[in-house]
Amino acid sequence: MKKTFLLTTILLAFFCFSCDNEPYDGEIFIETPIIVNPTDPVDPVDPVDPVDPTTPGSSLQLNDYDYIKNFSDVAGGGETTFITDFVINTNNQFTAQNTSITFFGITVNGVGNVIRDQNSRVTELRTTVDGVVINRTIVTYNLNKISQIDYEDLQDAADSFTFAFIHNNNVITRTKEGTNFSTRFTFDATTSKLVNRETMENDIVIKTEAISYDTAGNLTSTVFTGQDANTFTYTYDNNTNPLRNSLNDLYVFSILNDEYDDQYEHWQAVIYSTNNLISATTSQGSSNLDVQYDANNRIMSRNGTIFTSVPTISNDVTITIDETFQYIN
Repeated sequence: MKKTFLLTTILLAFFCFSCDNEPYDGEIFIETPIIVNPTDPVDPVDPVDPVDPTTPGSSLQLNDYDYIKNFSDVAGGGETTFITDFVINTNNQFTAQNTSITFFGITVNGVGNVIRDQNSRVTELRTTVDGVVINRTIVTYNLNKISQIDYEDLQDAADSFTFAFIHNNNVITRTKEGTNFSTRFTFDATTSKLVNRETMENDIVIKTEAISYDTAGNLTSTVFTGQDANTFTYTYDNNTNPLRNSLNDLYVFSILNDEYDDQYEHWQAVIYSTNNLISATTSQGSSNLDVQYDANNRIMSRNGTIFTSVPTISNDVTITIDETFQYIN
């Protein structure tokens, strides 16, 4: 595998949710920042529309979010570290992420640009490594719904691909053109949360993910059957998750742009649950996270060990995370 391709995969981890379940490591640019109303300004009855963010300027609005993740392979002697500084604008949207990645002693600086239209919809992604644009993704809409996603690898055209989508109420089917694979996403008609994802080869289901939530909207479990059978469970505190407010408008796009083996649910639990994640359990074991709060019960830090949801990551790999949260007031 080419080093540049691997690093590209890492950099696109938020939007493509690549194999290490990283948040998006790059930089986001909002063309026309928009203050979002509490109700959906486009289609309030769309069964797969996300719930809109809270009003900017609240006590839970983030001023900065820093994320560090370290992979330590005791058996292989290797170590990989991600250091990401997220910047949030006054409309409570992520506007920039400055990232440094150290991979087996090599440090690479990557930037991912997100281009939005006047309705704040994502229309293009660009990945830059050390100042060179190495790939881009074009997003096409039809009646405000994503109809196609085209990924272009500027270093190796063989890695380019196209996703085409068919919408049927609360069910979206994605086909990867030129392959026999398709994915069917089912959203709850009331909450608009993803509840089922089926991966198909030649129209035969080979893997199913059944996702459950509690009454507060927290993702509590994901059960995988078929290929890579597994069960993930999550627990939360009773305090409001500030990350959800800043990333909520990317919910559907992130799911539809997710690849088959990416195991999206860890990041969904961290970002899109109502409350703050305090524990994640996989077949490898349970996390050991220390979560600290300020006097107003706002999360200030979360750090410790956590197990990956990816079956290709060895049990010998120790994963630690360190998150810090800063608020505007």
